[in-house]
Amino acid sequence: MGQILSNPVIDKENHSGADSLTAFGLCAMQGWRMSMEDSHILEPNVETKSGKDHIALYGIFDGHGGAKVAEYCGNRIMDILLEQKSFQKGDLPKALIHTFIDADVKLLQDPIMKNDHSGCTATSILISKSQNLLVCGNSGDSRTVLAIDGYAKALSYDHKPTLASERSRIVAADGFVEMDRVNGNLALSRAIGDFEFKSNARLGPEEQIVTCVPDILEHTLDYDKDEFVILACDGIWDCLSSQDCVDLVHLGLHEGMTLNEISSRIIDVCCSPTTEGTGIGCDNMSIVVVALLKEGEDATRWADRIKAKPRRSTIRSFADKRRRVFSYYDFSKSNDEQVFAVTAKRPQDKFTRDHEAAVAAVTAADNRDADAMDIDDTDADTDAENLDPSTQSKHTIDLASLEALLGATGGVKTDGAGNKVTYTLPPSALSQLLQSMGQDPNALMEAANDHKQPQ
Repeated sequence: MGQILSNPVIDKENHSGADSLTAFGLCAMQGWRMSMEDSHILEPNVETKSGKDHIALYGIFDGHGGAKVAEYCGNRIMDILLEQKSFQKGDLPKALIHTFIDADVKLLQDPIMKNDHSGCTATSILISKSQNLLVCGNSGDSRTVLAIDGYAKALSYDHKPTLASERSRIVAADGFVEMDRVNGNLALSRAIGDFEFKSNARLGPEEQIVTCVPDILEHTLDYDKDEFVILACDGIWDCLSSQDCVDLVHLGLHEGMTLNEISSRIIDVCCSPTTEGTGIGCDNMSIVVVALLKEGEDATRWADRIKAKPRRSTIRSFADKRRRVFSYYDFSKSNDEQVFAVTAKRPQDKFTRDHEAAVAAVTAADNRDADAMDIDDTDADTDAENLDPSTQSKHTIDLASLEALLGATGGVKTDGAGNKVTYTLPPSALSQLLQSMGQDPNALMEAANDHKQPQ
């Protein structure tokens, strides 16, 4: 047996993570990175009591409409699996199907959870040592991929409402697909939970508008060729192909990274640099990478074995892949580390510290109007630290910001005593601000006024 070393990556958003653990189990090690609405199961050996077999269970549960159902599945899915008679008989494909269905049943039996409107996709694998078998069960648009000698093999298929087979079931259950969504609402067609789409008493669980019943794919393991398994939610697959993800894991291994570091970097690649783009990279993102170790092989020897294989990827670096994924974004003035800085400023918020300093200087010059400009700088320090100043032009200003300034030349405010006070900005305020940005005030004001004229 091989030793499993797992060191959780702490989520940068909610700062949660488990302690490092060491255990003996199936010859595998895992790296992962989780998002706030998602949950997971990483169990290197679920058969610790009977000892009949050595079976590992890994899964990702991508929550939507809330986190409760995903959290429930992450906490309870192993117990539900162990209760299945099919699992006790060693029938792993049926066991996964029964586990997903039973998860729905137990959610409805729970006095609190039955009224929860959230749901989650689920992609899970069982790996049996005695059967030398990997079984994947998938419900929803998360995905599981196996790397075989550097090539990606799909172990699951994304369940989208636009697929002919999925649409047929939806329509037969008196549902419809509108704007590529189930009943114009849900962007996936299979999930655990989401009971508002499972209310047809005449139909079985596999026939409902949204079903929890997973597709099953079996794979006989060949540890000379089979390298690792990737489980990830759709936020990753919106940005990367299955082969891209396999290539990035290989790239990270060749750069001496651990699986946890690789998992975290892949999410960095996929996280959108701006909220003004096409929308990809703005979804929840979770990923698990499971290494398939040979008997007696440790993590270091596994990594060395994978690195010794010929590299087929054309991906040069994580930063280069990020530039290609978000080709619409201008990374030209960013070095490789700065490429991973995330900006999410709206057009009207794109004031640099220089701009804010200029506004402060103008307003401080006239105490009568010290409260005239109300600029939201709540995130100024954080944003300034995360942005590369070289990427922010000091000689451009967008019309939305200019219109906001033109509209702020006067108004009524309420003072601390509740009295309404009329104020005006000094006539020179806007000109001084524009000059501080290297602009011609007259030209920009004419452009903004033209922009405001009705067409």
